[in-house]
Amino acid sequence: MKGFLVLVLLFPMFLSSQEFGIEGEVGTKIIVTNKNDNPFWFHTNTNYGVGALTNLSVTAQLNASLNYSTFKINAGAAAFGRDGVEDAIQRRDLYLQFENSWLLATAGAKKQKEVLDGLSATNQNFLWSGNARPLPGFLLEANNPFKISKTFAIDWGIGHYVMNDTRYVDNTQLHYKRLGLITKFNENNILTLKVQHYAQWAGTSPEWGKLKSGFKDFVNVFFAHTTEEYGIEGETLNKLGNHLGSILLQYNLKNKFGEFSIYHDHYIEDGSGTRWANFPDGLWGIYFKPNNQRIISSILYEYIDTVDQSGISVGSGKDNYFSNSIYRSGWTYEENVIGVPFILYNKELSLESTEPRYISNRSKTHHLGIMGQFNNLTWKIKTTYSKYLGTYGAPLYPEWKYWYNYGSLSYKTEKLGIFTAMGGVDFSNRSSTVFGAGLAYSYQF
Repeated sequence: MKGFLVLVLLFPMFLSSQEFGIEGEVGTKIIVTNKNDNPFWFHTNTNYGVGALTNLSVTAQLNASLNYSTFKINAGAAAFGRDGVEDAIQRRDLYLQFENSWLLATAGAKKQKEVLDGLSATNQNFLWSGNARPLPGFLLEANNPFKISKTFAIDWGIGHYVMNDTRYVDNTQLHYKRLGLITKFNENNILTLKVQHYAQWAGTSPEWGKLKSGFKDFVNVFFAHTTEEYGIEGETLNKLGNHLGSILLQYNLKNKFGEFSIYHDHYIEDGSGTRWANFPDGLWGIYFKPNNQRIISSILYEYIDTVDQSGISVGSGKDNYFSNSIYRSGWTYEENVIGVPFILYNKELSLESTEPRYISNRSKTHHLGIMGQFNNLTWKIKTTYSKYLGTYGAPLYPEWKYWYNYGSLSYKTEKLGIFTAMGGVDFSNRSSTVFGAGLAYSYQF
């Protein structure tokens, strides 16, 4: 925070010769429900700005930028204040950023860009949905895809993050990289193939002590080499760290009706996933933005499947998504699942507990999102049906079935900001119906 304030104070020194900009936003939400828990879509994918028990949430953010002739410097900070969570006041964003025509370098924590009008159940990313707070770290990535011809372009990114929450392996490090090929057949037909890879590694385990964290170990993590984790006699060789990945295949089409996007984000937990042995697991979706937006401005349908997990077999199989025997906190940050939110994590277990932490990582989900605009009014609807099967080791009988519903209506004024009314109702075969209503307000300056 100090570095950000210093940067803001120094910016005016350059105003005489450079273009300086600063903007901010404040917002608040008030929620009432018939039970302690909020409806699912009131708190899910809010970057933990709203918790499951939150009744009042306040968000404030400030962004500044300094434009030079060939590059730009950005800085930002955003903070939450809300009840119903362990730490009432927390940062969301705190970052410094450099960008030019081909490079975007970000140091700190920054919220991911929202895609598909915010209708997606996963923000079109099986592994990073926006369900947890942004992680602090450093990211180098393509600001614009690098063109290698009129038809082909390359997207890339590489980053390092620190999982600095309270977790089983303290100070877990997170490696990230992605590589994408964009094929532009013409203005109306674009095909994207993108691979992303995450790996939790290093840190200090209460069971095994300090885990491998040297440069050679980083190379093993980067290339997912098979090696020792603990360095003890008789240890079974495996990949160093906890590796997760996905392969996104997306086709964008424009025609006389509008813009279509059809996509599949295939999840990889281990080698069986790279062989597609866990098919059809992953995210499947279609998004449509019509040219005629009188009634509907965009509509989306997604199907998320995590049931197969490479099946029940000897050796590779029963992948037990998002969990790991060494990094027992798994693919979570502050006990919030980082990826697809239809995997249930047990927050009641202590760090010392050896019980399975995932209530269910096998589920089938159907999700529909619709948005429309009329003059200064914007409405949005989400309806989601999820069937949770538990895990291979602890199946749920009978299966848990949930139907999550959400609707909002926003009115944008010329000077006073945006006023929003929200409603939500969740049905289930294992608990009584949850009703919720809320009012939200945001103002930009």
